[in-house]
Amino acid sequence: MVITGFNLAALNYRRDRRTLLFLGAASIVLVLVLAGQLVLWAVQRRENQAVESRLANMEAEVRVHQSQVQSIRTQLPSETVKQYEARVAAYNQLLEASVFSWIGLLTELERSVPPGVTVATIQPDLSTGKVALGGEARSFEDITKMLRALEERTTFRDVFLLHQGTHKAAAGTPETLDFSVSLVYKGRTQ
Repeated sequence: MVITGFNLAALNYRRDRRTLLFLGAASIVLVLVLAGQLVLWAVQRRENQAVESRLANMEAEVRVHQSQVQSIRTQLPSETVKQYEARVAAYNQLLEASVFSWIGLLTELERSVPPGVTVATIQPDLSTGKVALGGEARSFEDITKMLRALEERTTFRDVFLLHQGTHKAAAGTPETLDFSVSLVYKGRTQ
């Protein structure tokens, strides 16, 4: 008896062939991506080495310049150094003064001070932004209104009444209250 059409192959051999072709193609793509990554890594490594060598050269130049400056400083007389330090301090004060916004401070104070209060002195610390105010008020309520108005302004913080006292007035005029206030002005330009 002769059997015709006898097949010993598995039923899904065509599917297995497609899977093998797909896996082979995926492997080739992964190998190409890995080769590309290796090339990029080598190029980046060369660039890093070039940057590191330039950086080392620059650091060596900085050390040379620092040693030259140090040697020149030792040769300068102490009086000359003190004169230059005084000039630098004066320039720093000018720079701090240019950063302080007087117009902004006066505008904010004008918006905050009620009619019954007179501000007589304004003493800012230009480096920190602290401001000391001094003046007179008709009543304690007027001082309280001013303190509340200063606290409500976003450009002022840490508003404190430092002193209040009765001011002796001339005969026939009402007594006034002297006061001093400390605050921090945040409206300085940076």
